[in-house]
Order: sequence, then structure tokens, then C-alpha cells
Amino acid sequence: MEPHKENRLGDDARRLFLKRIWPASARLARRLRDQWNELHLELGPLRATFRSYSGAKLRADLSAALNVALLSFPQGMAYALIAGLPIQFGIYACAVSSVIGPLFQSSRYVVLGPTNATAVLVFSSYLSMEGKIDKLHSLSFLLLLIGLALLAGAIFRAAALTQYVSRTVVIGYITGAALLIIANQVHHILGVSIPEASTFFDILNQTIRHAGQAQWPSVALSLLSFLAWWWLKTAFPKLPAVAIALLVVSLLTLPLRSLHLPIRYLDPIPFGFWPVSLPSFHWDWFSQLASASLALAFFAAIEGASIGKSLASRSGEPIDPNREMFAQGAANVACAFLGGMPVSGSLTRSALNWISRPATVLANFWSGLLLAAGLLLAGPFFAYIPMPALATLVVLTGFSLINWRDIRIAVETTTADALAFLVTFLSALLTPLDFAIGLGIGVSLLLFLKQVGQPSLIEYTYDEQEGLREKGRAEERILPEICIIHVEGELFFGVADLFREQIRRICFDPSLRVVILRMRNAHHLDATCALAIDELAKMMHESGRHLLISGATRPIIRVLRSSGVIDTIGRENVFPLFGVHPNLSTRNALLRAQQLLGKKESEVRIFFEKIHAKPKGGERQTESEG
Repeated sequence: MEPHKENRLGDDARRLFLKRIWPASARLARRLRDQWNELHLELGPLRATFRSYSGAKLRADLSAALNVALLSFPQGMAYALIAGLPIQFGIYACAVSSVIGPLFQSSRYVVLGPTNATAVLVFSSYLSMEGKIDKLHSLSFLLLLIGLALLAGAIFRAAALTQYVSRTVVIGYITGAALLIIANQVHHILGVSIPEASTFFDILNQTIRHAGQAQWPSVALSLLSFLAWWWLKTAFPKLPAVAIALLVVSLLTLPLRSLHLPIRYLDPIPFGFWPVSLPSFHWDWFSQLASASLALAFFAAIEGASIGKSLASRSGEPIDPNREMFAQGAANVACAFLGGMPVSGSLTRSALNWISRPATVLANFWSGLLLAAGLLLAGPFFAYIPMPALATLVVLTGFSLINWRDIRIAVETTTADALAFLVTFLSALLTPLDFAIGLGIGVSLLLFLKQVGQPSLIEYTYDEQEGLREKGRAEERILPEICIIHVEGELFFGVADLFREQIRRICFDPSLRVVILRMRNAHHLDATCALAIDELAKMMHESGRHLLISGATRPIIRVLRSSGVIDTIGRENVFPLFGVHPNLSTRNALLRAQQLLGKKESEVRIFFEKIHAKPKGGERQTESEG
């Protein structure tokens, strides 16, 4: 290549960089900085909390922290058991998320930690991989992916997207997950081992096949655990029934250990043991864990947002969903290094925290420290907790997730809601949960698009007395050559074929010379529908006819101009909407139609919308027409 050509190419590249790439990069950097500043993540509020901290606030926070910690300890173990992880992973996650969360959270009531939904999603995701990836080695990488996804979502303020997930989908998912939780703990209650299975029906089948090997001491211990929990729940409703029932049953079974009965106990944790390590990474893990991490991050965001908004409405305190999402992301990243499992906003622990009335967000911080101290000191005593007792309490937790009132509302309200619920629920039983929730969201969105994808096309007419109005079926047009079509609804890609077909059917009338599309109530015109209008305009031009648009709003005109469709129609044939006289653009379109038809003004009765003039002084309100 000649030197002067190389110099010319270099100059062109520099000009391209300075004109296009550099300004775009600068705009992106400014946008990211603005998004970060809008999160208000500075630690100033936490410093202000410490400066104004008093003995009374400390006592209130410690009281709430103790209540939450007593519930978090058995729940953390239970959720780890649901996920198929060592029980300490659940407590690690509770402690780490409770310490990290308050640094970024906007609510003092929301408690972060593992939940039923995230635990069963972890269990289902790894089962669907059929042992291709080792769970314990890859869990830290999964946590890192979840955390990074949540952090990115918070920075780009994606928390608002969670409102587009139908509540019926969440109900269907939670109900299916509850049955999966229950089915997966029955073999622990029976004291038998079963092969790993990936769906509810597989687990149920394996459990039934091995039910004949049930160990009756385990079954009796499970019944004792249930009775202890039931008595505590009814006699002392304010006490942490799960933690106390687990403690009572563990103490009662101490004499039985010498009898060597076929009862399985939890594995002990060495005193002061807390592993800290860097997340492992393999490229082949990414393709396997990417979909699971996105599903977990998305559902964590949904769960956290719904809990935070519910408590904010009850407490009257403001909440920032994006900051809550950022706190969840930071907590999951911390768990990737400090041990744990995926975390989200916990409904039960957050509700208990709200009832306990903490004074500041530091209540969660103290709760995390209590959990960490309890795990480091009491780890060896886990060997005295019977597995059937913990499994029974997990089953009770699963039953508590099934809300029959919510199910009835989801099934009986509308056909679309019932279908979305049933698809999500059945797919949760038949397929991995990350696929089930994606399928449920997809079905609900398709049903919604089907409902909104019915644009209303009504033919209008006009007269001197009433102005512009809907034309009756048997009524003839004032001018057979002119047709006014009122378009109302969403004009997005999902309705393009229907919109095109309805317009073409109207245009088949051989007497029509001019079609006026009145689009003042048409919204969200996209490229697909713009192409449909373009094809219609070309078809009418080829047959010596004309297409006019009236009442075009600014977004409609912007799309027509940027797509070039306005040139096909003719700029002189597009009439924008006037705010003071909404029907003035249709009047102007009729004048244009009259001009195209070569008719005199006297042959077409032109109207103005009747408006009320503002009274001046003592004058009465009058109507004006033009």
C-alpha cells in the first residue's frame, strides 16, 4: 500500500474516532456517572446514624437483632438443606448479607438472606445439570455472577422492570416450589436415601419406591418435632417456635444416641471454622451457570422489591428499589468470597424485624454479628441436631408458602391469569425452576400483548350539529369518496398484521378515493406498523388514491419522519394534532381531501370542534364554531 494512502486511512480513522467514538464514549461515561450518583450510595447516612446513636437506639436495635438472629439460625440451616448444601452455608449467607446489606440499603426493615425461593431454584438448577458441574466448587462463581447481574441492574436502574412480572406467575412459581420443597424432604423424614432427581414427579416416584425401607425411629422423631412446633406455635405465638422446637428435640434425643438407632444427625462444624477463598472459575461453567444466575438475580430482585414496597407502605418510610437491588448484589458478591448461598429479601425475617421495631438500619448489622458469633462458637454442637427434625421443620415451611387465597384469586379472576398460573405451576413441577419462571413470564407477556393487540378501527363521519362522530353501520357516508378511520390503541409489531388487514379491507371499497387515518389516540407506533402504513400508502398511490393522516402526535410524527414513511405519504398529507382544537387537524385533512378530489369548498361541510369560550366579566359562556 502506498504511504500517502496509509496516511489518508490513518487520518480517516482519527476523524472517525474524534467525531463518533469519542463523543459516544464520553456520553456513556457521563450517563454511568449520573446513574451512580442517583443511587445515593455514599456512606454518609451510615456515619450520621453512628453520630446520633444512643443507648436507647442500641437497646432497640439489639432486641430486634436477637429476634431476627434466633429465626435466621434455623431458617438458614433449613434453606441450605433445601438447596442441597451443607447447613453452614445458609448461616454464612445470613450473617454476611446482614452485615453487608445495611451499608447500601434504603430500608431499615428489609432483612437479606437465603429464602425458600432462591434455595429451591439453586437445588433445581444444579439438578438440571445432571452432575456436569460440582455444586460446592462452582457455587462461589454462581454467587459472583448473581451479584454482578444485580449490581449492573441497580446501576442502570432496572428495578422498575420487576413490576412487569405478573403476580400470578409468582404465585404459580412459589406454589410449585413449595411442593418441590416438601417432596424433597420426605425421604429425610422416612430416614431413607434416594437417587438425585430433577423434577417434582421424579422425586415423588423415587420416594415412593424407597418408602418400604422407612426407618420408624426417624418417622417417630419427625412426629415429635411436629408436635413440639405445634404446641409452641399455639401456646407461645410470640416465641421463635422453629428454633425452640429444634433445640427441644435435639435435647430429647441425647439419650437415644447411645442406643445407636438409625437416626441421621447433621455434620458438625469445627470450632471457629469459617472458610474464605477466591471464587473458582472455568469457562465451561459460564455456559452452564449463566441462565441459572440470571434467573436467580431476576427473582431475587422481584422478591426484594415486593417485600420492600410492602413494608414501606406499612411503615410510611420511603424506599429506593435500585438501592435495595444494589445491596442484594453486594451481599451476593461478598458471599462469593466469604461463603454462603444466594440471598434476597426475606419475607419472614423482614416481617419479624418490622414487628420488632428497630431504631436504625444497624439492627441488621448486629444480627449478622450475632449469627457469625453463634456459628463460630456453636458449630460443633450441630452434630446433635437430628436430620428428621430439621426436615420436618422444612416441610412445615414449605406448607406455609402455599397461599390458598392467592391461588383462588389467580385462578378465578380472569382466564389469562388462570392460564399464566397453571402454566407456571405445572412447569415448576415438570421442568427446572429457572425454565419454569421464564416460561411463566413469557406466557403472561404473550397473553397481555394479545389483549392490548386489538387496535380499534372505527369509521367516523361528521355533520353540522354534532361535529365529528362515530358512523352508524347502516348510515351512508356524506361523501362516498372520503373515509375517516379513527385508530385507537397500541400500534406495535404484535398488531401490525391485524392493523394492515383491517385497513386493506376498508380500502377495497372501489368508491373510496381518500382515506384519512385519525391517529390522535394511537400510541407506540413502531417500525413494523410504520412499514404497514408505508405499504398501504404505496398501494393507494398505485391505484390513483390517497392516504392522509390527521391528529398525529409528536411521537407518531417522529417515527414517520425517522423511518421515511412521511415522504411516501407526502408531508403535505400529514396533519399534526392541535391541543386547543383536537379536531382541527381532521378538518384540515378534509380540506386537503377536497383539494385532491377537485371539489369546491361549498360541496363539503367543514366543521370545528365545539368549544366553550372563557367568560369575561359578566358574560355567559358561549359556543363557537368555524
